Amino acid sequence: MRKLLLVVLCATSAYASALPGLLDTIAIREWLVCGPFPIGTREGITGVVEDPLTFRPQEGDTFRSALVQSGITTCRKVAVDSLGWLETNYQDVRWDTLQDYYGNVGLSCAGFAYAEFDCPQACRALAAAPRLGGFVLNGRGYTGDIYGNGWFQTPVQLDSGPNRVLLRLSGYGDQRVKFQILPPAASFRIVTGDLTVPELVADSSLTGWLGVPVLNLTPDPLDSVALTVLLASGDTIGRALVAGVPGSGVLKVPVRISVPAQKLDSTGLAVVIDSRHAGDSGSDTVHLRIRRPEQSRKVTFISSIDSSCQYYAVLYPKDYAPSKRYALILSLHGAGVEASGQADAYKPKDWAFVVAATNRRPFGFDWQDWGRLDALEVLDHALASLPIDRERVLLTGHSMGGHGTWHVGLAHSDLFAAAAPEAGWPNLQLYVPTFLQRSATFADPAQVAVRDMAMRPDNPPAMLRNALNLPLYILHGGDDDNVPPIHGRNFAAWLEELGYRFTYKEVPNRPHWWSYEDGLSCVDDTALMSFLKAQRRDPGPRHIRYRTADLGQSNRSYWTVIERVRVVGRDADIEAWASESLISVRTVNIAQFSLELAGNPFFPGAVAVEVDGRRVGNRYSLPGRLTFHAAGKGWAAGPARSAPLAKTSERYGPAKQAMMKPFLLVYGTSDTGQTAFLRHSATQEGMRWWLIGNGQAQVLPDTEVTPEFVRRYNLVLYGGPKENSVTNLIADRLPIRARLGRMSLDGAELGDNLAAAFVYPNPLSPDHLVMVRMGTDPASTRLSLFWGVASSGAGMPDFMVFDRRVRRYGWAGVRAAGFFSPDWKLDPASMYLQE
Repeated sequence: MRKLLLVVLCATSAYASALPGLLDTIAIREWLVCGPFPIGTREGITGVVEDPLTFRPQEGDTFRSALVQSGITTCRKVAVDSLGWLETNYQDVRWDTLQDYYGNVGLSCAGFAYAEFDCPQACRALAAAPRLGGFVLNGRGYTGDIYGNGWFQTPVQLDSGPNRVLLRLSGYGDQRVKFQILPPAASFRIVTGDLTVPELVADSSLTGWLGVPVLNLTPDPLDSVALTVLLASGDTIGRALVAGVPGSGVLKVPVRISVPAQKLDSTGLAVVIDSRHAGDSGSDTVHLRIRRPEQSRKVTFISSIDSSCQYYAVLYPKDYAPSKRYALILSLHGAGVEASGQADAYKPKDWAFVVAATNRRPFGFDWQDWGRLDALEVLDHALASLPIDRERVLLTGHSMGGHGTWHVGLAHSDLFAAAAPEAGWPNLQLYVPTFLQRSATFADPAQVAVRDMAMRPDNPPAMLRNALNLPLYILHGGDDDNVPPIHGRNFAAWLEELGYRFTYKEVPNRPHWWSYEDGLSCVDDTALMSFLKAQRRDPGPRHIRYRTADLGQSNRSYWTVIERVRVVGRDADIEAWASESLISVRTVNIAQFSLELAGNPFFPGAVAVEVDGRRVGNRYSLPGRLTFHAAGKGWAAGPARSAPLAKTSERYGPAKQAMMKPFLLVYGTSDTGQTAFLRHSATQEGMRWWLIGNGQAQVLPDTEVTPEFVRRYNLVLYGGPKENSVTNLIADRLPIRARLGRMSLDGAELGDNLAAAFVYPNPLSPDHLVMVRMGTDPASTRLSLFWGVASSGAGMPDFMVFDRRVRRYGWAGVRAAGFFSPDWKLDPASMYLQE
């Protein structure tokens, strides 16, 4: 195809980078568009392009596509519009027919746009890619600005001579995207569009945190970036010295600030962030809102997950009196909604605080995984800082937040006095069906069974039995075409079958979001709020039902704690009844549990215990904690003898758990031919973690991992023993090994040309986890990055070994996958192994 020939001006910044910076914007005016290709939602596999890193189409190339009338789609040139936007305008596709047959998922598709341009010399630049999930530039994959925020731009490197760019298009139907390459200006920049900021209350001082993204525009790590936060008067209110900003990457750092009391001002308080490094400097101004006491305000805090700065919004009670104790309404927002906007949807109440968590981002994680953890962190922070009656903590949310209410509320039902899901969907499979995934078509049922096990904890309908002691109020608009009311009706039917307490309110002729005639928003529905106001948590119910599919996610309910299962990856159920003299317990798939009986008034001093129909021991003196473990065909009092390695809630898996406590992204440098790829992969993981999770991810070479880091952090290791010295140090104590071009699983050889991704206790620090990505050869090492974990619905278990067929057929290319046993060993009942 015709290349765009540009005379590119480059200049070296004050920072002594080996690469100069681009001076003129590159705007590609014409693209070669290929597609559309059918894909399954949340899978993205076309079956056409095996490796986008090497895909280079030509005009007139044809590909098979079931979405096109003839079954054949042809690559054709498409020009951008006057504003630089590219519209796909796919040819010969009957979108209405597809939607009528399959529903909205029938519109799910992928495509590619390809272009080439010349550059007279290698240089640094920034890529702006709004509405693109990702792109490939000169064989290197990058994260795009998938949400079209505008502030997310990716540092890139241009080659001398021809440069090739491939845009990865995906979504529902035709796409409208934009791609530009911009000058970097300096060695770094502060991304002011993504500052995480607190808000002031008039006439009150503030001590809090700023989250400041430092974007490195050079290929080398940056240390000693000095940040100073000042008022317009010149007074310093905060300082930080930033180290370890990865080359061509980002580090969003927290900066502690102390702000004196300010008068009410609608323009806010101007705060200057002065930044300096090796001769480059910048000065950026941000305005902190100053709020009246009766208005909501943002509160910032440091997350225990990754030491990042997060925020939540809080609306104080009407006529607030610090000496009183109030209820707390924890509200979870819908997709694309800021927590501050969620809090503003409520009117102040004289009986409750309203606290809105963020899910880490407006889209975030569907309130699963890190979104769920964010809700719990916010709850803990609010309980520690506000005068709350802990028996009146209430949970509610709308749309995606309605799903989050089901998910968080059922996983942790003992934390809440009541829950009120509004327009909530049940799970990903029922909300956006996945039957068009290539895994569903081509994979062995035993293969996808492992994936379904990994996704089981995110399935609220399966956990509905946990609502025995959780009063529920379900609200739905009768004309909701975003989350149809069939979902709310189903939940009502399921709860009725269980005989549980609930109220179902469907408001006729109302859409997904609405306001009543009196100005109240749907989330502030009068009857719903009256219901919540009347609830009070019972801290020690006599009858408990509790199910979990992941002890790392949740393992307790009221006075019952599940400590060990028999088979990992399967549901564990406990049901307990208490009288004054007897506790009767029924279990499914449980090997050890405890009863925490201190402080419960219905236990006067001694009690007998019956487990699965048999009396265990004699009477037990109370108060105290009673533990029982499976012994033979029955049960015995006390804990079982612990194995050298045992799964605990903090060290349980699956793979994503490695990034749920402080972690480092560690790339290998032992194989010089792979170092650049591994470094780039780790850096892009950090960029995605910032974009999707508002997170802080430190990227290090293996040579800089110290014993102290090993003791303090989970490690995400890029590269096998040949590429990564840390992996090599522990390789002989890992269950999956790559040696001499062959992959083995617990000593059994699986073959060559294989990739692996797995989590395991770090042999150098068994209380922490390592997640390893490796392959038997360079191509397989690159393939090991195929499955991501930092997204909801990832479906990745403890370990996976796979070949390149995953690029075409999804889980059909998996050779072995599953969950390690409670002792971190292989268990045939929890895994798939291809014969």
